Amino acid sequence: MKVLVTGASGFVGSNLIVKLRQQGQAVTAASRSRIEQPGIVYVRSPELGPKADWSEALTGIEAVVHLAGLAHIRPGKNQREAWQKYLRINTEGSTRLVEQCLTAGVKHFVFLSSCHAVASESDELLTDRTVPHPVTDYGRSKLAAEEATKSALADSDCAWTILRPPLVYGPGNKANFGLLVKLVKTGIPLPLASVRNRRSFIYVENLVDLVATCLGNPVAFGKTFYPSDGEDLSTAELIEKIARANKSAQCPVSSDSVTNKAIRHPPMLFPFPESIVKALVRLPGLGALRKLTSSLYVDSEPTRHELGWTPRFTMNDGLRRTLVKRP
Repeated sequence: MKVLVTGASGFVGSNLIVKLRQQGQAVTAASRSRIEQPGIVYVRSPELGPKADWSEALTGIEAVVHLAGLAHIRPGKNQREAWQKYLRINTEGSTRLVEQCLTAGVKHFVFLSSCHAVASESDELLTDRTVPHPVTDYGRSKLAAEEATKSALADSDCAWTILRPPLVYGPGNKANFGLLVKLVKTGIPLPLASVRNRRSFIYVENLVDLVATCLGNPVAFGKTFYPSDGEDLSTAELIEKIARANKSAQCPVSSDSVTNKAIRHPPMLFPFPESIVKALVRLPGLGALRKLTSSLYVDSEPTRHELGWTPRFTMNDGLRRTLVKRP
């Protein structure tokens, strides 16, 4: 199958193009940054927006995996400017690509959305029955892109599949997860032992394996999936797992018995009234820390059941592979 991957130089995209190439797919990688890998065709991505021209990149393409988009905006822009940028890139840019996929005769469009298209935090499990109520510009732009995709491809010869992953982690992740890893490695005492939140995660190699499973798969056509590693954790539990994975990555012997013996001093987590912690992280400028206390977890069971898919890596495996020092 001839597959176009947008955002191919990004965190997920760089892993996906390798995966697809290993499976024998004919991969075209679209990115603003040049990609030079054996067996992968590179095309320069147009600037995402309502006027982007994808015609050359789509020539001969049978399936598209759309990863490119805007996830964060640097502080400083006012709210209206920020929304307009998210709208132009994530919504109008995606819509433009979908419309040109129809013209080019593409048969399958896989859109990497986000669980933030439904909620940014929730004490209830997100399922396929949850009514979307995004509260961030990013989430609203992703939901609008989902709706535009389904509308444009309705009754066409091009099938769609939408993925709404939770936080994606893995080697090279420099976003909030990367910051948390750095914090854990410092050993600084953290007042999070009393926080009883619940969050889902997905290891990047599990996510790209799922994308590969969906490509050209009739079972995935017209479906929206919530993938995850299948293990929901509180922030305190996650911190302890990161600490163990860090020790394990440094340990020359990989057996669990030896690893567990080597871990005698995980980061100090001390109790602090949860209500006070949650009040503090709501202060201006502490948005990233707020995610350490809020909940956001998804129902990945339908994804596994309908696709017959099982994550290749457990969360312990994913964390070890994330933290291992590479040459």
